[in-house]
This record gives sequence, structure tokens and C-alpha cells, in this order.
Amino acid sequence: MANGREVVSGGGDREKDFDTRDAYLVAALLTMGVEPVGNEPVRIITRAHESGEIYQFYFKPGTECGTYRTRDLLSYWIAGEAWVEKNPDHPFAHCIAFALNLKAVLKHVKTASPWVYLKRGRGMAMLPLDASAGLEERILGGSKL
Repeated sequence: MANGREVVSGGGDREKDFDTRDAYLVAALLTMGVEPVGNEPVRIITRAHESGEIYQFYFKPGTECGTYRTRDLLSYWIAGEAWVEKNPDHPFAHCIAFALNLKAVLKHVKTASPWVYLKRGRGMAMLPLDASAGLEERILGGSKL
């Protein structure tokens, strides 16, 4: 799940606040009940030498009820699909599976070819936007395929 990016900064064995730039992980931690830190749980960071902005989210070390530690959830997140397969009934496994599925759907949508509805007379068809005139004629022009 880390995709080569740093998932959380900090380190060592101390339980302290965690931060991440991964919006999928942010949603997963919130879903599990890990609360954001303080009055400013997100910072928008801009850098003079880079375009765009970075969103840094800050979280407490665990859930208020004590059921989940953020450090543990992060290790599960980093393990990704392999951890989900070993722990399919864990609530966080569902969060990870959701994030993986959403990423796959968005990737497909970004690479999918657009289609268009065309109407000619009484005929209507859905064709790829880059369909040839010949295909359009065969579908809507009444020619046999």
C-alpha cells in the first residue's frame, strides 16, 4: 500500500502522534476510530521549488477505547493485500480492501476509452468515441455486419 512513499514519519518505539500524506490511509484510520490530533489535524504544505501542495494529516497513537494502536494499523497497511488475505475478518482488512479496490477502479477509469451515444433516425448506438466512420455506418446505417 505504501507505493514507495513514506506512509508515516517519525519512528522509534515511542508511542507518539503519527502523520501521513496518504489520503486512503487517512480515511482508513478515521474509519477505525483513530482521532486526528489537536486543532490542526491537517497542514497544507507548499514548497517554493515544487509545484502543487502536500497535505500532511496528524493522528493520535491509537483509538480512544484502546482497541487499536495506530502503529499496528500502519504495519497492516504497509503489508497490504498479504495481510488482508491472512486476516480477512479483521475490520481493518475491509478498509485496506476498499482502498485497493478504489485505487484499481480509479486507475481503470483514467485509462478507459470514452464512449458516446449516437442517434440517427430511429437507431441509437453506443460506440467508442474514436470509432471509425465505417463502424458507425455499419451499426447505424442499416448495413449488415
